[in-house]
Amino acid sequence: MLQDVHSRKISIPVTAPVGDTTVIAAVPGAWIYVHTLVGDLASAGALDVKFGIRTLASFVLDAGQGITEQDEPGEDNRPRFEGLPGEAFILTVTGGTFNGAVHYSLRY
Repeated sequence: MLQDVHSRKISIPVTAPVGDTTVIAAVPGAWIYVHTLVGDLASAGALDVKFGIRTLASFVLDAGQGITEQDEPGEDNRPRFEGLPGEAFILTVTGGTFNGAVHYSLRY
């Protein structure tokens, strides 16, 4: 049962090579809220943002091109990406390594 209790925001570095990389493991009984995803690709390719098998966003980037995805504009602390309980946060990369960081919180 969700109690609408949030953890503090947690910041972690991310290095995601070509393929699927689980950035945040699924947490039973908790939503994962990704507030910020920031970084760049070492060479041209695509970056897919997923929770479990659901693709929430896809980006095509040039070599060295960065991205910054933050909380929804104009909505105080509404996370950019929301994962359901039991879903892992996954980045799928084609063409190069994604280097950056993720800021997230958990909702129980």
